[in-house]
Amino acid sequence: MILNSITIANKEILPLIEGGKGINISTGLTSGLWANCGGAGTFSGVNPDFYDENGNYVKPIFNGKSRQERQKELIDYGIRGCLDQAKIAHEQSNGNGLVFMNILWEQGGAQELLTNVLERAKGTIKAISCGAGMPFKLAEICAKNKVFYNPIISSARALQLLWKRSYCKFKEWIGAVIYEDPWLAGGHNGLSNTDDPLTPEKPMSRLLEIRKFMNEVGLKSVPIIVAGGIWWLSEWLDYIDNKELGPIGFQFGTRPMVTQESPLAMEVKQKLLNVEKGGVKLQKFSPTGLYSSAVENKFLKELENQLTRQIPFVEIQDKGIGFDIPVELTANKKTVYINQGDKDRLNKFINDGYTSILKTPSNTLLFVNNERYNNIMTGMRDCVGCLSSCLFSAWTQREGMTIQPDPRSFCIQKSLQNISHTNDAENNLLFSGQIVYRFKEDPFYKNGTFIPTIKELFEQIKTGY
Repeated sequence: MILNSITIANKEILPLIEGGKGINISTGLTSGLWANCGGAGTFSGVNPDFYDENGNYVKPIFNGKSRQERQKELIDYGIRGCLDQAKIAHEQSNGNGLVFMNILWEQGGAQELLTNVLERAKGTIKAISCGAGMPFKLAEICAKNKVFYNPIISSARALQLLWKRSYCKFKEWIGAVIYEDPWLAGGHNGLSNTDDPLTPEKPMSRLLEIRKFMNEVGLKSVPIIVAGGIWWLSEWLDYIDNKELGPIGFQFGTRPMVTQESPLAMEVKQKLLNVEKGGVKLQKFSPTGLYSSAVENKFLKELENQLTRQIPFVEIQDKGIGFDIPVELTANKKTVYINQGDKDRLNKFINDGYTSILKTPSNTLLFVNNERYNNIMTGMRDCVGCLSSCLFSAWTQREGMTIQPDPRSFCIQKSLQNISHTNDAENNLLFSGQIVYRFKEDPFYKNGTFIPTIKELFEQIKTGY
């Protein structure tokens, strides 16, 4: 298959990009090797691993007594990790590859981390890919450090807002615009309030809208990178060399997770290789409040199941409407009241072992077992401020904003650290694109018995299949 090159960040490359996957899944090693093959590699700047003077992984330890103190530690660890990963990527690409760093604008301390990393990683990071929020300050920070930026968006409207507020002032530093399909991409998805999560749209019409706007504002030569739902390039022939779409590239996020160099444990890779069609769920359990796509496993099923164990309550007894059955909350021993009609459900939950009772922001009581209760309370107590605002722990770094903690969510920091550093593929969040089931169908993987190197995968993708 013949692939014409595209130019990003003043460098001509093949239109094949490794997507950034945090926490720790896209590393300096994987991104550097991908870049060395002739594409663009992306390492994750979301809580990346860092190392001691002997090159050994250092597990972060948080000693701060307050969340603010622990977030400062997290940012410092993140800066160290980004610098380590950037150095490794630069070396693995032989100093000549195109390496991006991916951050989430809604990660805790994103601006502080980005500013510090770019000031100290001169020449190793060529562009910053950034989504999960509206990163208006991204362009200014990157331009100041003479680094390109690749906004990740899911609609022309999002790009228009970013452009009008900020990007129009720094347009010479836009390396690429990454269109992340909000229905097919793995991880957090950019579904807007006007998008129906159950009714996917074809990407072509949305891409044409994006390109039309880009042409209008002088970005005709800037590539659009399609992310989400990409497997075989032969299925995208209508997009390749399409004059209406202009220069275009393709981002692969799911497939590089199953390579020899991927840091995931073999058990996690095997889980991905054996996902059935329909085995990835688009759900809204994330403490970010965003939709996200993840493999359905024991962890996700428990989050789904606990939604069935909720009962409405009121704070003050009201016999007039039947809310006069007292229930004691586990955490603070406060008494609230449920309706008489829910008494049988209350007794059933208790008898089934769900004896710990927590209240939610939806004015419901959530019934969980003791193990889940302890995990919830520990996660809330140990919050390190990994997000700018967390619906689970009620942490926020935004002035004047208050949030009620929601026990129906989870500590995303701990779960993603676990999936990247242990072999437990069942009891942690496992992000993946919707088409992960194609590992089982693709003869390249030999029925789950073959795991390629990054170079082998890159060369296979170039064939179109």
